[in-house]
Amino acid sequence: MQKKAAVDIGSNSIRYLGPNGERRLITTRLAENIISTGKLSDAAIERSIAALKELAALAAAQGAKPYAYATSAVRDAKFGSRERFLALAGEIMPVRVLSGEEEATFARIGAGIADKPDWGLIDLGGGSCQLISEGFAVSAPMGCVRAKDICDKESDGSYESMREAVFRACEGLFRFPRIRITDWIGVGGTITTLAALSLGLEEYDEHAVESTLLTRERIELLSKKLHEAGDGARSRHPLLTKRHDVIVPGTLVLLYAMQGMGIRALHPSKADGLDGYYKYICQNM
Repeated sequence: MQKKAAVDIGSNSIRYLGPNGERRLITTRLAENIISTGKLSDAAIERSIAALKELAALAAAQGAKPYAYATSAVRDAKFGSRERFLALAGEIMPVRVLSGEEEATFARIGAGIADKPDWGLIDLGGGSCQLISEGFAVSAPMGCVRAKDICDKESDGSYESMREAVFRACEGLFRFPRIRITDWIGVGGTITTLAALSLGLEEYDEHAVESTLLTRERIELLSKKLHEAGDGARSRHPLLTKRHDVIVPGTLVLLYAMQGMGIRALHPSKADGLDGYYKYICQNM
């Protein structure tokens, strides 16, 4: 049986999971400016296609066939940019565009709670945020990259102004079911990065991150501290080199979702939709 590899074409980055557990991440900002233009920019498409070619070469070197899935940026793109991107990407590897609900379901499988009906999951990406548990799945087109664009255009740069702009944009996008769930898993780069920062780490430690509990109060404090540090200091932090300008906007989206859903704390998980999709292709392709 041929080896397989999974590729996540995300709104902020493109990620790879290989046949022996190898992981790669290339930041391409595919969703950059999509809120204002409604389309994928030529530059973002070019960066993302280059990343897919690099990852396809990696898969070939490992004797694996890559299967990709695309999320919010591609799902929501208009004016022919979606079709153009998919045509170019399809020449490199098969690409499946997931609905928000499918994206959430694969994340739940990857995080290992598909058989835990009492657990909820929040998946915060670059272009969307999913809330899912047994019996409901909610997807809102708001993630860290889109929130950054909103902050750039609709705030004066102060923390309170950014918070107001992001919360205002989130209103009407999220639907919060009237259900009480105590235990929540959090996945996505914003959440795992916040967990690492909360521990004072300068190098990512998967075990340490997954062993911590990230409370809403702690996230709020981190958000303010990161904003006060300024973009220059954030960009110099080893964990924020590629995330320095989206970490605060992304954290504000997370706070809005946690507040609306009544989530007091999250258990961060490195395993997410990429892991879930890898399991799927290994069983079905």
